[in-house]
Amino acid sequence: MKKPFVIIWIVLLTGAVAAFSVVTSRQNEYQHNLLAKLLVVETELSETQNTLLGYTKFTNYLSESKKAIEGQMKFLGAKVDREYVQIEHLQKSTLGLKSDATIILKYAVEYSFGYDLKPESFTVLGDKTGITITLNKAESVASPAVKILSHEIPEKGLLIDEKAAVIALQQQLHAVAQNRAKEVQKEEAVVALCEKKLGEFLRDFLTKQSNVGVIPSIKFVYK
Repeated sequence: MKKPFVIIWIVLLTGAVAAFSVVTSRQNEYQHNLLAKLLVVETELSETQNTLLGYTKFTNYLSESKKAIEGQMKFLGAKVDREYVQIEHLQKSTLGLKSDATIILKYAVEYSFGYDLKPESFTVLGDKTGITITLNKAESVASPAVKILSHEIPEKGLLIDEKAAVIALQQQLHAVAQNRAKEVQKEEAVVALCEKKLGEFLRDFLTKQSNVGVIPSIKFVYK
């Protein structure tokens, strides 16, 4: 009678052990899957944090950016080429005799515009919404380069030294170009080009800094 009971007990015990092994195996598998999912979440969270950090990391380098810009001193933002025609009517009278001449001078001027970037003349501030550069408006950073393209004298005067007249006219052009530069530098296209060049310089500097992923918009505010 005892023998069958022992056999039954052994069978039950074996079944319990097997069931426990199955449960334990399933629990281990569940824990393994759970840990794997946790690792994926942690990895994604870390990547998200790094990405978010890249959006604001640039603010750590704004003071260095200002120093880099200061190194440019007179920042050349735009070169503008223009062509002009100067018409000069000359008159000369000697001993009651009058003489007239007309000189048509065609010439080109290269203007150079940019910003005064001395340390005290501008600021660079920013947050996650953008960067603001406050500075003086673009100005001429070099003397206009004047180049004579051609000249003609359709009306010649006997009493007028035409060669000397052309030379004298050429000497006046530099002053004329300097005066015109003040108007050219106000043109929207010139202002936009200067801003674009300085903005590109700042973006290039910031993108080379560690962990900077995104550079926001750059706004220019003039004093």
